[in-house]
Amino acid sequence: MRISRRRSSDPDRDRLIAALARLPSASDRDFPQAVRSALEAFTDPEPILRRLVTDHSLPRAPRFAALYALLLRLRREERYAEYSEFVRRFEGEFGTEPYFLTFRAILLRARGDLASLRSAVELSRQAVNLMPQVAGIVHQLAAFWIEYLERLDAPVPGRDLDEVERHVDKAIALSHGGVAHYLETKSRVLMMRGEFDAARAAIGQAIESEPRSSRDYQRRLTQYQTTRVRIELMEERARWQRSHQQFHAELAEFKGQQLQLLGLLAAIVAFIVTAGNIASQTSGVDGIRLIMAAAGAIAVVFGTFSLLTSNNLRRVLLTVAIGCTLIGVGILLPTLGVE
Repeated sequence: MRISRRRSSDPDRDRLIAALARLPSASDRDFPQAVRSALEAFTDPEPILRRLVTDHSLPRAPRFAALYALLLRLRREERYAEYSEFVRRFEGEFGTEPYFLTFRAILLRARGDLASLRSAVELSRQAVNLMPQVAGIVHQLAAFWIEYLERLDAPVPGRDLDEVERHVDKAIALSHGGVAHYLETKSRVLMMRGEFDAARAAIGQAIESEPRSSRDYQRRLTQYQTTRVRIELMEERARWQRSHQQFHAELAEFKGQQLQLLGLLAAIVAFIVTAGNIASQTSGVDGIRLIMAAAGAIAVVFGTFSLLTSNNLRRVLLTVAIGCTLIGVGILLPTLGVE
């Protein structure tokens, strides 16, 4: 009788109660997506959801479903103060539900600092351990984890990216590829790996897959376009880093070559001085021989060293040939009849 009066006075409320009553249980893997689908039929279900959550005449299951739906709406609109209020208010009654771990994780992530985000990842991991076949919970872990890795200053360990990718792939598989924003998370993982073409393909698929009739379409589309721009920026940054590293490597190599050249010049000067001193203490022909051999040795060494910095192989070979000729002439000078 009482239900009949409510139907006549508030048909939307009765319709929403009926929709919530038809939902699978909270432990069912299809529960989160079923809640989302049920809400799409209502233009503004929030006032009714607020009343249903506090209506203790209703069974526990539809009341929790109403709480889940209300928190989902508040999170979509980033009204985290109200979100926190409802979580704290009903934690005593519904705190044993595994989904409450995800509610607490969302509140931690909303704080904005890195430590809280890391705690949100750990809470999400606990929720996955309790409900490993629920795509939304598995995806939440992947989404919070990749956000944490994106904000790290240090290089991201490959094993962490492997683990995140494993979870996001599992979420996509559990949802049969039917949830577009899971693909957006996949594109962020690929972007972190430096696989920019694959990341662009994934975000393009997310844009194509997002239902145009969804009330979240514009918000999701903005999110996807932001990710697409980030992919381009990250690729340009990676290209700049490669150029920067190459420049530093070339600069280090140039410095090494200059030091080698200075060492060679110092050795040549010392060699010339020594050869000149020795030549001054010998007879005329022997001095000439020594000077020619020294000049030839210098030409060979200089020509060989110039291979490091010169691309003109012909000039290098000519210099080495002249040096070898001078050395040969210096050695063979007595046999040529010069006395």
